[in-house]
Amino acid sequence: MISALGVKVTTTQPKTITTGTSGSPVAVVEIPMPVSEDSVWQWRRDFEANGSSGGNARVHTRTQLHIGRWPGDVENAAQVAARLMDNAARHSSPPPRARLGLRLAVIATGELLIEVIDPLPDFPNFTEAVTWRPTEGQPARGLWVARHFGARLSYAVADDRRFKTVQALIPGTLV
Repeated sequence: MISALGVKVTTTQPKTITTGTSGSPVAVVEIPMPVSEDSVWQWRRDFEANGSSGGNARVHTRTQLHIGRWPGDVENAAQVAARLMDNAARHSSPPPRARLGLRLAVIATGELLIEVIDPLPDFPNFTEAVTWRPTEGQPARGLWVARHFGARLSYAVADDRRFKTVQALIPGTLV
């Protein structure tokens, strides 16, 4: 699969992760979902990796989804994009002036695929990160917020092991 910015990633079959003692399924997958060649709408942009990355992603996502007339919850999608971009800027240890990629794609089902590409090829403790839940008084973390807004999360490492792509698939409503 070629993800945003033309980075080639290897894909396998999706797998739902179950959590804790209840064993209930959560909206999390371990591998990326391929973007259909016939996506309804796509947009992408690079952002400098810094403390403004999340805010910039939120503003641009909100604007582009309104322009693209995506029928889903634009505000929640903008929050998901912001959290993924903020996580990439904070946790991928980007070198000075590094660029992070953001891609939005609406697929034929009306779902929105958000991809963030960062320079850290690994995602240590991915399963733990996406199944984490805040306890009372604990602030929410980025991936928890994304899941809270209904995102199914995944990631893949580029074949050359120089990048990874983190994906969030968000339900949309067809009009």
